[in-house]
Amino acid sequence: MIIGICFIFTSGFIYIKEKHNIITIEGERVLDKKTNVTQDGRYRYGILTSILSLILGIFSILSSIIY
Repeated sequence: MIIGICFIFTSGFIYIKEKHNIITIEGERVLDKKTNVTQDGRYRYGILTSILSLILGIFSILSSIIY
């Protein structure tokens, strides 16, 4: 179950990393939404990795609950 939760957190982290920039303003980290997202091969690979990680996390948690 812990592995499933780790996969879900990884999925969220990758998705946020692809959609937002982390900027430091006055010593605080702020998420700034990217305005010009280039949808090249790296972007698609990141989103597909995020989706795969989410699916693996869900199935891992379901597997541990069922068995």
